[in-house]
Amino acid sequence: MDAPMTCVQCGHPDPLPITRRPRRTRYSCRSCGALFSEALFPQGLLKDAIVDREPLAPAGADPLSAFMPERMVRWVRERDPATDAPDRVTLARWYKDFDALVAAARSSPQARATVERVSEIPLDRLPARIPAFSQVCGALRATCYDAGLAAARLGGTDFVLERVDHVRRWLATAGRPTTWLAAPPAPPPAREEVEALLASRDWHTTDQVKTLFRALFGVDKGPSVTGVRERFGDERVRQALLACLETGTRPLREAVAADLDAA
Repeated sequence: MDAPMTCVQCGHPDPLPITRRPRRTRYSCRSCGALFSEALFPQGLLKDAIVDREPLAPAGADPLSAFMPERMVRWVRERDPATDAPDRVTLARWYKDFDALVAAARSSPQARATVERVSEIPLDRLPARIPAFSQVCGALRATCYDAGLAAARLGGTDFVLERVDHVRRWLATAGRPTTWLAAPPAPPPAREEVEALLASRDWHTTDQVKTLFRALFGVDKGPSVTGVRERFGDERVRQALLACLETGTRPLREAVAADLDAA
């Protein structure tokens, strides 16, 4: 009977098979994170072996690369090779668990080995803390899904913008049903309610906000009032309210949808 396969670096049993190149099967140690090929085993090189660390394979062709950076794609694919269009619960869990892994890598050799195995960016350049998936979704929702405005709300660093861009692409595609654009249509607002909005620039009551969202976007709950003003400006909002009154159209909703369609 063949001896059980163990890690060539630490001896931990049952390494995880992964595929990066078609010419041979490669393995990742579940304990220390070492990478090695099966060619080491038939040669009996289980001790004092040189660990095979080839350059990381690009993950750009993977469907998940639209929704997360390549380092995270590699890590996810070791656990879930099948899911290409994750739902909100799954994607939020992946982001949460990967963030926890990066945070743990500062003090855990095992976590560090895993991050170094999958990341094209050195650990000391990765942020110790970054806005969570739910925070990014919230910032995008509030700003009419504008990546620049959402990133600015969350700190505006390169890593924040990277995360905002990926989450926005998910919201534009697999996550589109979770956006306020996909909410059930709200009843149209009364004409006098819209005229009252046009007569005032201070929209803060619950009824005013509901009327604003119904007039501009056809929904009861949408972005934040501040986000609408930042995204479009007061004059464009006023013109959109007039369009609702005169033609029943919603040009700002159309603009938001078109931007997401182009993501």
